[in-house]
Amino acid sequence: MLADLDYSDSSEFERDSLARKTCDLVCIYGCVFMLMYGIKSRFAGLIEYSNSLLFFSVVTIGIYALYRFSGNWTRHRALVVSGLTFIYLFLLGSGGENNTGLFWCYIYPIVIFSIVGTDKGKWILSAIIFLSAWILYAPELIGAGHEYALNIKHRFIGSITFVSLIAYYMERARLAAQQESDIAKARLALLACSDELTGTFNRRGIEAKVQDELHRVVRNKTEMSIVLCDVDWFKRINDRYGHDVGDAALQHIAKVLGDTVRVTDMVGRWGGEEFLIMLPNTSLQKGYQLIERVREKVASERIVIGEHELSLSISCGICSTRFFSRFGDLIKAADTSLYEAKAQGRNCTRPELKEA
Repeated sequence: MLADLDYSDSSEFERDSLARKTCDLVCIYGCVFMLMYGIKSRFAGLIEYSNSLLFFSVVTIGIYALYRFSGNWTRHRALVVSGLTFIYLFLLGSGGENNTGLFWCYIYPIVIFSIVGTDKGKWILSAIIFLSAWILYAPELIGAGHEYALNIKHRFIGSITFVSLIAYYMERARLAAQQESDIAKARLALLACSDELTGTFNRRGIEAKVQDELHRVVRNKTEMSIVLCDVDWFKRINDRYGHDVGDAALQHIAKVLGDTVRVTDMVGRWGGEEFLIMLPNTSLQKGYQLIERVREKVASERIVIGEHELSLSISCGICSTRFFSRFGDLIKAADTSLYEAKAQGRNCTRPELKEA
């Protein structure tokens, strides 16, 4: 039944996709900018700083090439985060060219949250802000070679903390919006494949399930049976009692089918008063026995709908992939068997299979 549908939340996939794109951008554009500013610094006479930037650009493109060659995303993410952190600390400790290194540090919080998410990112940023304060206020303890004015130290720690907080809450808001979007998509997908009246799959939904199962049948060399069921004398029910009673009768049949079949089986409204039941990993003989139990249960119950007491029955046609492997052929064979069941008095399953 529809309750068995697996509408997995795609938020994790979206986050992972964004993280991969962010890493790609960091590697590509980071390499280009460091190469460009490294060359500029060389012409400005800052040889040691230039060499550092050129070295970082080579390491960055090496990290990117390693990922493209190996495809190891976990390692790649760790290397990118480690590389970004090292460059951040280098720019902070060295001051960059003419004290402009601090400007590039503000990219770090935004990129980190995009790559690792808010849970890990908040701990990484907390540690980085602590290290930043250490570098700025006690550079002699770690051998940092650049000294900033006191007001710049205060302003940088305050501003990088502010940017980190804003980046954190923006990322949380983005993730919340993404989750709401995923839920909306799942609901739309559910509506697209469900029958509003009976709560089962609609024709599109059950056909998609059967098609998917057919692929597994071919791949795993198993057998699947399908059953077409038709509510007997349904037009008479509508004509005599009205469509409200007819709708209630269909809902009752759908509930009996859903409650009687196995957890792995799927039920869908094929059209009008017809239902299609998919029985995975089920031979024709076992499928016949199962649908007979369903049919007998329907016929044995009298239902009360408003002021009316009704007896319902179904006619069934069954077929399996033992004889047909294509969806259209299966439906045609099951429909032919259903027509035979109706021609032979209704309230029966065809072809009739006796227990061996």
